[in-house]
Amino acid sequence: MPTILSLSSQVARGLVGQAVSGFVWQRLGFDVTMLPTVILSNRPDYPHCAGERLGAEQLDAMLQALEANGFLQDVTAIFTGYLPGAEHVSLAARWIGRLKSERPGIVYCCDPIFGDEPGGLYIAEEAAVSLRDTLVPMADILTPNRFELGWLTGREIGTQGDAIAAARCLGPLVLATSSPCNEPGKLANLAVSAGEVWRAVSAFREQVPHGTGDLTAALFLAHYLGSPSVKNTLARTGGGLEAVIASSIGREELALVAGQDRWAAPEAWPVERIAEAAS
Repeated sequence: MPTILSLSSQVARGLVGQAVSGFVWQRLGFDVTMLPTVILSNRPDYPHCAGERLGAEQLDAMLQALEANGFLQDVTAIFTGYLPGAEHVSLAARWIGRLKSERPGIVYCCDPIFGDEPGGLYIAEEAAVSLRDTLVPMADILTPNRFELGWLTGREIGTQGDAIAAARCLGPLVLATSSPCNEPGKLANLAVSAGEVWRAVSAFREQVPHGTGDLTAALFLAHYLGSPSVKNTLARTGGGLEAVIASSIGREELALVAGQDRWAAPEAWPVERIAEAAS
């Protein structure tokens, strides 16, 4: 069975980080090996939160044990999400390089979880710079939000054309999430690859539960591994994402478990191919 190796955040209660992505991948038929870069009781925006960051040395020891037990032999894809320090980025880069050199067919998906609007960076700048310079060039798939896309490329992302041009600077396949789409009251997820750009448009919502970025990246990677058609991957990701969001309005957490039958086999969301000259 295909296996995804993931390094990102973990909460004991709630649906963000690997609590989202791990469940999504398992529901869609993948084995998942999850290493937590930080363990928290819940999201930090609640009144009380406790937990700690796992050191890079400890994560390295865990990876070595997994490898010694033969548990990394079937890795199909590697995913990195929240990496709180430059040492975590270095650790991820070393293991990604090692595993991909042994099995070049492994797909590496980098979700550069380091900031958002309006707050900006929420990890140390040193870690964000290290991620930009080390992991971004290694990635087969990148899934930055609007802020992260602009920060990684040093560009202002004010229009759909800006987002596409910035994505072109980053990698072979970029899913630019929450991008401007030149339509009032709407946002777009833009899938930008070497030869094409596909767009999925949805209504802008003032209030959605946390975790939609984690959900989008997880769905996109899973559907891409199932069928590497960018168009179909984006359509299925959009359908699943909208199914969860529609069920989650007014909730503190995503309705991921209750709505799993809808997002696991979603209706394809409408997507359109963008002519870049007109963007």
